[in-house]
Amino acid sequence: MRIGIVARLEIPEALKIARKVLKLLAKEEILLERGLAKKLRKRGVEARMLRRADAIVTIGGDGTVLFAQQQAPETPILGINLGERGFLADVKPNEAERALRMLATGELPIVERERLVGEAAGKRLPDALNDAVVCSAQAGRTLTLKVSVDGKVALDVRGDGVIVATPTGSTAYALAAGGPVIDPRLKVFVVAPICPSHPKTNPFVVPINSRIEIELTRPERKAFVIVDGQVAAKLEPREKTTLYRSKKPARFFKWGEFYRNVREKL
Repeated sequence: MRIGIVARLEIPEALKIARKVLKLLAKEEILLERGLAKKLRKRGVEARMLRRADAIVTIGGDGTVLFAQQQAPETPILGINLGERGFLADVKPNEAERALRMLATGELPIVERERLVGEAAGKRLPDALNDAVVCSAQAGRTLTLKVSVDGKVALDVRGDGVIVATPTGSTAYALAAGGPVIDPRLKVFVVAPICPSHPKTNPFVVPINSRIEIELTRPERKAFVIVDGQVAAKLEPREKTTLYRSKKPARFFKWGEFYRNVREKL
């Protein structure tokens, strides 16, 4: 197997775990992300080259998983959790040895997670595993937005913005905005206003085959479209972003159990 390894280097324990991973996977062909390789004094590759791997092991938190997934969107990932929650990186450090041995012997099944994609200001957006967020491009300024689902106006929002989240992303920013926790087996999206002021609006759930359109309706305000934490586009007044189901789901090696994670981490 050709296995890529990515780690969040700000976490002191990450290098220790990385050395352990290398020892356990000594018989496999390893692709070390360049930053990690430098710390380990080994040869590395650019992050985008991880897409050549058959599998990727991440060491860190859910953000590290998102980074790896953006670099290699079709490669299945196994995440060792050194972060706080770990819904995507769900292998505990004391479980890592068993998980890695099962990975190397092909015993771990692969599961798929829905992603969303779309366009903003004539630009195609990257696929999102967690969410796409429309928020003000000017700090401290509210937005006025019209949200439509399949061509029908669903709500008007005056507030900090709108989150459109996948079931995977329902436990992230959308949850903080008051959205529901969604079982990842469900085929839906969550639409969650961010700090709405007037009128009071609630999050809602739509079928995954919906087309969700978000339009800036206040003439002088601009907005960013942020995909999985990265600025992906800028909207001028009256411009729109359209979001819908991606044809390319994310792939993960199955390890943890969703409802156990919910009980332990939420």
